[in-house]
Amino acid sequence: MLSPRQIFEDNVRPADLMLKVFRLLEHDAPNTEAELLRSLRHLVKADQDEGLTVIYNEIFLGLIRERAEVPPASIKRSALSNLLRQAVVSACTALETYLPTLLRNQLPEVIKLRGRDFVPRDKEIGEQFKNLSFSLDECLRVLTAPDPLFIANKMISFVNFSYLSGKRGIHVTGALLGIDNPWKRIAERLQRGEEELKKILDDAVNRRNDIVHRADREKKAPDGPAQDIGYAWSRQTVDTVRVVCLCLDELVTARLTQLREQAAIPPQEGA
Repeated sequence: MLSPRQIFEDNVRPADLMLKVFRLLEHDAPNTEAELLRSLRHLVKADQDEGLTVIYNEIFLGLIRERAEVPPASIKRSALSNLLRQAVVSACTALETYLPTLLRNQLPEVIKLRGRDFVPRDKEIGEQFKNLSFSLDECLRVLTAPDPLFIANKMISFVNFSYLSGKRGIHVTGALLGIDNPWKRIAERLQRGEEELKKILDDAVNRRNDIVHRADREKKAPDGPAQDIGYAWSRQTVDTVRVVCLCLDELVTARLTQLREQAAIPPQEGA
């Protein structure tokens, strides 16, 4: 079975691919240099009347033949920007798939190892689970035969319904898995500003919502023009989502190792 980290890396890979394709195809206008066109026409043995589109930049030389039915308008910069938008969407999807997967895999063991102490005394956790309820039968089950897996599945089902995302999703997941102040720990480990990381993640999620629900128009101006998007911002967004999730994974792994070691140590007399 794939680990949560492997699932995340598989899901974020399309975002990388779209960024790479954008860089390959990025150009201001098709190349019309006569000598280059003549050489390429000869190389592919194209007829003189066949339309050829040449893309040339510092990392890529590409030739699109007429039978591909790809008009120049479909690869101009404004059209290629949709690759950047979809990269952001893919990165956010990877994040929002990873967090509940990590909880499903690790929360039962954390509950088993920590017992009642597994619930963080934390405002964000309280807000996330304020509408979680247990039926009378469920309460009796918890009181008479506490089962970490049952409690974990109940919480995870609620999380799936209530949607984990952005900076709160990272905090809630990390805190439930035994990490004190997850964002502070992540920022220290990455040697980056905590607020900067939080803002990038929330900006990514908000932009994803604009892209998916309003064709990348701002929420406050849904009838306005599509927002501009650039390679550098998109690259930063995808990379930040990746390193934050991978860092959280490392912290959770280390914390579980610590909890297992503590559980293996017999309590001292008089302790």
